[in-house]
Amino acid sequence: VDTHVFRVSHRIGLVPKRCTTTLSVELELVKYFPKDKLSLAHHWLLLHGRYTCTARAPKCKSCSLSDVCLYLKVGK
Repeated sequence: VDTHVFRVSHRIGLVPKRCTTTLSVELELVKYFPKDKLSLAHHWLLLHGRYTCTARAPKCKSCSLSDVCLYLKVGK
């Protein structure tokens, strides 16, 4: 898990707040994806964090996950 995956996983709501380390995030994320898709899932989350769900100015209006995103449901 890298910085983008860590941040996006929390922001979207894929992992609970108690996941404060990269290892705890990884252990939580593997529950959602089949083993053969893990490396793809990593890249999906990484690229989503790099280009859409950016740290300072997320592009929520153009995000395909906005209907399930915790960031938008709870507030920014």
